[in-house]
Amino acid sequence: MLKISIDDKTVRAGKGASLLEAMVAAGLLLRADCGGRGRCGKCLVRVASADAGGLSAPDESERRFLGDGRLSTGHRLACRAVVYGTVSVQVPAESRLAPEVVQKGLPTLLSLPAARLRPPDSAWGIAVDVGTTTVAVYLCDRQQRVVAASTSIRNPQAIFGDDVISRISAVRLDPGSLPRLQSMTVSAIDWAVSALCRQAGIDPRAIGAAVAVGNSTMIHLLLGENPSSIGVFPYAPGFIEARSVSAGAVGLKFNPGARLRTLPLISGYLGADIVSAALAADLARRACGTMLVDVGTNGEIIMLADAGLSATSCATGPAFEGAAISHGMQASSGAIDAVRFNPQAGNLDVTVVQRGDGPPPRPAGICGSGIISTVAELLRAGIISKSGRFNPDADSACLRPGANGAAEFEIVPAGASQTGRPITLTQADVRAVQLAKGALRTGIDLLCRENNLPRPARILLAGAFGSYIDKTAALAIGMFPALPESAIEVVGNAAGAGAILALFDDDCVSRSKTLAQTTRVVDLAAHPDFQNTFIQSLSF
Repeated sequence: MLKISIDDKTVRAGKGASLLEAMVAAGLLLRADCGGRGRCGKCLVRVASADAGGLSAPDESERRFLGDGRLSTGHRLACRAVVYGTVSVQVPAESRLAPEVVQKGLPTLLSLPAARLRPPDSAWGIAVDVGTTTVAVYLCDRQQRVVAASTSIRNPQAIFGDDVISRISAVRLDPGSLPRLQSMTVSAIDWAVSALCRQAGIDPRAIGAAVAVGNSTMIHLLLGENPSSIGVFPYAPGFIEARSVSAGAVGLKFNPGARLRTLPLISGYLGADIVSAALAADLARRACGTMLVDVGTNGEIIMLADAGLSATSCATGPAFEGAAISHGMQASSGAIDAVRFNPQAGNLDVTVVQRGDGPPPRPAGICGSGIISTVAELLRAGIISKSGRFNPDADSACLRPGANGAAEFEIVPAGASQTGRPITLTQADVRAVQLAKGALRTGIDLLCRENNLPRPARILLAGAFGSYIDKTAALAIGMFPALPESAIEVVGNAAGAGAILALFDDDCVSRSKTLAQTTRVVDLAAHPDFQNTFIQSLSF
């Protein structure tokens, strides 16, 4: 048993679970900006007592962050400490997740039909976009048809892996992981609902309806359905239809009697999120050649052409959302979101995300938009070549060998960062960006080719990363075909917007079913030009 002394609450954890996993399962959410990788040091706890052998020994990450001094006083990183016996821990205030609004893209596509349908059974509802990396929750007044408040949280499932394949594999290897993964997402949603209701001054039990969207794997896990079939050929999901269940049936506690609906899926890798986004963008009525690109851990692309709607998915990975990057983090306070190369000093001037009042925070890490900005600026300055390698002849003192001998670029020196350690861009980080943008660009190019178009006429850019990206930087590294910036429209969290619309109007659910049934799926892996197109798309 794991005993956690937060408001005298005691929770139980299975042997071999980390402190972080046990706390998340109990609804006690900690800072875990790195997704439980031991890279950010934010999930700090102090062990008050423990059985002999009740916790794993400190690993290299903990020794690096805490040092012998803090380890000797019982401090541990919750994501690295594994439970083997009875343990009592204390959680400092700074380690607890605060309800800071970290928008997963603003839901900008909220045009509503003029005709109102019947009044809703309950005034309040929530719309949820369950992303692989980020969960966004919107508290909505269904009678007034407005979003009252919203927040986002890193998906706690990230401790099982950054992408959907790692989570599918966890369930395939151990079916007991399925309820654990489900409870993690449910706990995150309950936490967000509680924070939003406090902010709005309402009782969570007043929420009578919920609509959830997400990729196919996330929807399966939310509903407690085994996603294993998505991970093996022919990659078929266990179901594709829209579902309606009670909130309590999946473990949601804010109001177990509330009705939870999920929108339909198209295929194993084209989920309710792209259906919801296309619904919000009213894609079926757009001009021919309009392409909606939802940039997330799993990139999803849907396009309107003469033959109708067609869609594909691409494994972009989590780099665009700050995960799988050495100093990556969510776009919360202190995250570097843009840079500018200073040719006189040979370094980067940075801007950081600031939530709330007060002086700007010191940089703590770098989020997705900052990573693209950094790569684009170093490419422009000649410090990164078109092949993606650092130029050893570049004239900058910030370019130096890293711990493993490979080159890295110092973005922020140790003395100017929150952590007291330098924030760097490594060669491995650059490669992660290349792979992500190469996968996305391949999907765009091949979907156009399948529709006999040289390039999209217009791109609607959605998703957490897509909402904050610098279009100039993205075009500079070749993420998108050569288009005028005016032809790339940022539409915010379109998936979240579609979930909100479905929460307001039942007709939107019907429209989503038609959209899912009539969209043609293009399988990139089976495309004869895939390999060559992908290789060509890797270079900057």
